[in-house]
Amino acid sequence: MDTHALRVLEFDAIRQQLAALTACSLGRERAAAMTPSDYLPDAQARLDETTECRALMDVKGNLPLGGVTDVRPLLRQAEIGQTLDPHGLLDVLGVAQASRALKAFLQKLAPEYPLMADKAGGLGQFPSLEAEIGISIGPNAQVLDSASPELARIRSQRKVTSQRMLDKLNAIVGGSLRTLLQDPVIVQRGDRYCVPVKAEHRGAFGGIVHDTSASGATLFMEPQSVVDLGNEMKELAIKEEQEVARILARLTESVRRVGVPLLVATETLGEIDFIAARAKLAQQHRAVEPELNRNGLTRLLSARHPLIDPNLVVAIDVELGTPQNKVLLITGPNTGGKTVSLKTTGLLTLMAQCGLHVPASRAEMNVFDQVFADIGDEQSLQQSLSTFSGHISNIVRILQNLNHNALVLLDEVGAGTDPGEGAALARAILDHLRARDARVIATTHYGELKTYAFTTEGVQNASVEFDEATLAPTYRLLQGIPGSSNAFAIAGRLGIPDSVIGDARRALTGSDETADLLRELEENRRKAVMDAREAERARVEAQMLRRRYNDELTALETLRREARQAAEAEARALIKRAQDKFDNVLAEVRRASHEGKHTERARQAIKDIGRDLQSAVRRRNEDEQAQRLIESVPDRPLRRGDRVRITSLGTVGELLEDARDDSPLPVQVGAMRVSVPPSSLRLLGEEGKAPPAPNSGGAREDKAAGFPAPPELGAGGRSEGDSQPGVSIRKAMNITPQLTLLGQRADEAVQNVEKYLDDAYAAGLTRARLVHGKGTGALRRAVQEYLDGHPLVSAYATADPEEGGAGATVVTLKET
Repeated sequence: MDTHALRVLEFDAIRQQLAALTACSLGRERAAAMTPSDYLPDAQARLDETTECRALMDVKGNLPLGGVTDVRPLLRQAEIGQTLDPHGLLDVLGVAQASRALKAFLQKLAPEYPLMADKAGGLGQFPSLEAEIGISIGPNAQVLDSASPELARIRSQRKVTSQRMLDKLNAIVGGSLRTLLQDPVIVQRGDRYCVPVKAEHRGAFGGIVHDTSASGATLFMEPQSVVDLGNEMKELAIKEEQEVARILARLTESVRRVGVPLLVATETLGEIDFIAARAKLAQQHRAVEPELNRNGLTRLLSARHPLIDPNLVVAIDVELGTPQNKVLLITGPNTGGKTVSLKTTGLLTLMAQCGLHVPASRAEMNVFDQVFADIGDEQSLQQSLSTFSGHISNIVRILQNLNHNALVLLDEVGAGTDPGEGAALARAILDHLRARDARVIATTHYGELKTYAFTTEGVQNASVEFDEATLAPTYRLLQGIPGSSNAFAIAGRLGIPDSVIGDARRALTGSDETADLLRELEENRRKAVMDAREAERARVEAQMLRRRYNDELTALETLRREARQAAEAEARALIKRAQDKFDNVLAEVRRASHEGKHTERARQAIKDIGRDLQSAVRRRNEDEQAQRLIESVPDRPLRRGDRVRITSLGTVGELLEDARDDSPLPVQVGAMRVSVPPSSLRLLGEEGKAPPAPNSGGAREDKAAGFPAPPELGAGGRSEGDSQPGVSIRKAMNITPQLTLLGQRADEAVQNVEKYLDDAYAAGLTRARLVHGKGTGALRRAVQEYLDGHPLVSAYATADPEEGGAGATVVTLKET
């Protein structure tokens, strides 16, 4: 990639933003060396990593990258046999621990984030090394006593010897020799313990002189009585140093043995840190993943320059690379945003090819083989280059190195010389770039180039918007129309007399026609933009309505399916309860016949069961007929206003046009307007019209439905006391778990118990309490005799004291 383009597009600032978000020097190294890739699979792979890592961090937070340092120099040092110091060993330990923690973290998330888990494959685990360094080196880089038994023994012996020496010195300082001392203190000179002795008492004190004061009046002497202990301390210190050196050498060898996998883990940690920094930058920029291609198309919506304050930047839309705009020519006033538009497009292109998300609401971006830029004032006093010469030197270099699939950004092309010659040169340069199939964005003030863009295929005018009311640019990029310098408008607002401005306008040949053309183009552009926005809004609303309509249809089908399933379940439960009632009644009939009792109640119960079944069947039939709404294939041409059912959608709507042929007809369905073939439409009758009366042969319908008609029931199957379908069932569903029989005669109580048990069983109760009171016990005996052998009763017993004792009977019903 062209280094000049990277410099003028300020790509280094993006590298610095990225480096600031890394967790270690390994990631910063990669951020500083980041370069765009011209290979689509490589750029896409980087983008995929950034996208997945960003998704992971949005959910899980930052990756565990603490404690990572660059240990590559330490690994090279270990490889050649140089012993590592404790600080270096702690750095190695930190990398080993980070490798283990990050590997476990990412592999646990492998199903959701496979790319990051795959990266973790390069992270090794070094439990032995971690344990060995951890037990030998303390957090402050000191070698611990636990590093070896010999080191612990030597240090213990040193402490004992040191204490013995201090005890003797304290005895000397506080004893009879105190008068020979300058001060009663113990000092160290080098690695030897001494006391300050007056120079005149040297001979009387005895010992070895290790130092003297500046005046010579004080001698720092080691007493003869502790010399041997001092020598012993020295020997122990030497042994300790030797043991520490042996331990460090042993640890260095352990590092060397795992040097290769540890190096791979270090590089992998740096790579993952780099990916995490890219994800953090995407979050910071509120960026999106660009869709990459190699067809030359770049389309940016609401793109923002990443180096401008987010609170101040103005988003722009850019489209480049279609047959109509392979070259984009931007005109407009100075400081209006032309160069920013140029830099935004170029910098976002470089970012995308580095695998970075770009600050925009949507982005489609071509992967260019080359990106060239000639931006800014290129004059150089040292090289005697004017502005024009500086620009031309860059353009010469671009033309010499230009290959296929290149992006060229030219700021003020042809500027800095005679306007006529500069415009002609600019046209020739643009023609040459266009012939090489380059994608070009150029800025200019030359009016001749505006006409060139109108008359040349593949070249499109663009401008930066200028608000004449405020004399301020809006910084928005408008594609499709040329811009203006707005010199007359600015001059007029600043106080130049109208007569002067009028003379200036007349001095421009053809200025009126040009101004009228530009105004007409501006008006047409604004109208086109408004129409396009309105059309886009309508399209989005239509998509939302269609999606909501489809969701409602799906929900309706689900409700229908669930309703059918519920109805079938209810029917099965109804049949089972009816069968149980029949079994109960038949048992009572047999018992009554055996005992010679009257069976009127049994016959009435059979009537009730049959009536309930017939009512449920009739209600089901009526619901189905009402739901169909007298649906039929139309026997006349469909007309506007007809209520029709759309068979393919299973919904009802209103016809909006008369049928003329087999062409699709518009139908209004709720808030949606759909087009439906006439063959998929069914005419509906009056919605308020009652459906045809059911067949008067109700008993036969019941038989067809699978329910035998009970005796003494008419076709209607209704009695005066039960004119509504399902009354018996609803009674059963509202049953309470207690029946009070107080004050009733025995035969009346038994009849009520019989009816209550049927309803309780139908309602699914498994336990009931019959309150009959204590009294003489006659009512209790009558009730319990009736319960004995009852087909619906599993068991019964006198209630516990807290539930009424002898005044109540608890009944356990059989499972339904």
